[in-house]
Parts: sequence; structure tokens; C-alpha cells
Amino acid sequence: MLAYVFSHRPAADTDVTAYEDTLRRFHAELARSGAAGFVTSTTYLAGGEYSDWYLVESSAALDAINEAAVSGSRSAPHDAAARMAASGSGKLLRLANGKPDLEAPYEIGFSKPAGMPYPALYESVDRFSGSLWRRMMVLGPPPEFCLVSRNPVELPAEFAPEVRTRRQI
Repeated sequence: MLAYVFSHRPAADTDVTAYEDTLRRFHAELARSGAAGFVTSTTYLAGGEYSDWYLVESSAALDAINEAAVSGSRSAPHDAAARMAASGSGKLLRLANGKPDLEAPYEIGFSKPAGMPYPALYESVDRFSGSLWRRMMVLGPPPEFCLVSRNPVELPAEFAPEVRTRRQI
């Protein structure tokens, strides 16, 4: 499973309630699209930044979702949200361990310490509950890993963890 994560923020003069309503409307329409390989999507707010998580079965689904997002009944809410946004960036993550949990309130971004082999990294984070996501092909900004959990997680300082509490809008 893959997650395309699009992070964005509303423009300074945007009504936040209208922005969030438009995002919810867009995701509801996308869920009805029947796009091949699409699993689900939602938006989170964490630290003043919004992140849309689109779960897909494989990279082949990205073309279908890209087309579905801007056509049919999704066109109007997509375009409205895009007009209200000030900036955005995306990244592609692959599920490395666990099961996706869209209600998990903690998102911990972290990097593999220099010199640590990947098997050792996976072993060291295996004790934490949640889903572990790894950035694919350096598509998107760092950090390389994202652990999504229902519980607070304290990773060693050498991982340079970035903890964000998020809420689904």
C-alpha cells in the first residue's frame, strides 16, 4: 500500500472553516469516484499545516486518482480548495510495517541515523504500535520515515524525531 501525502496551508485571507469544508467535500466526492486502486483519503491538521493522505493499492493507481481528482463532481471542490491554498508539496510513502490507521493522532517523522543498516532501524521501531511509512525514491521532502500511532512514541534522539499531533478534519 502507498500513501500520497499532499501538505498545504490556506492563504492568509482564507476563511479556515470554508477551507476545511471544501476539503471534506472534495474527499467525500473522491470516495464516490470509483477510481481504480483508490482505497481512501482524508485530511489532517497538525501544527498549522494540512496534510491530505491518499491511500492507494499501488503506484498504478496514482494516474487514476490524479484524473479523478480534477474531473466530474470532484472538479469544483478541488478547484475551490486550490484557489484557497497558499502553497503545497507532496511526497510518496510506502507502508513498511503495520496497518494504516486514519484515526491515529500521532505522526512522528524521523530519519535513519547515518551508518545504521535498514534492518536494524526496522527492528528498533518494531516495538512501537502503529503503521510505519517510508518515503519512496526520495519523492518529497525529508524525513524518510513516518510512524503513525494512536499512542505517543519517544524515538531515540539519534533518529531526529519530529512529533506532530494531528486531528482529522
